[in-house]
Amino acid sequence: MMRIHERGRARLIMRLPSWRARFERSSSQSFLDVCEAYEQAWVALEQWSRSERPTSSTMVADYREIVASLELDAKLYATSSVEEP
Repeated sequence: MMRIHERGRARLIMRLPSWRARFERSSSQSFLDVCEAYEQAWVALEQWSRSERPTSSTMVADYREIVASLELDAKLYATSSVEEP
């Protein structure tokens, strides 16, 4: 079974294929944390997208913003040359 950060990395690669090589090479804990958060945000976005609750459109918009922010974070960590301790 694939770990949650691996699913997040795979989803990032599908969404941003031009970043594939960088995402595949990235292994810092910060990058993996972003991958995990990205997967969790996408799962929540998908659930809210299917929801018929009155607040669902607000939640969908919020999670779309979170996903976009995490994509930027992933790019930042994938291009960072700073090694973690």
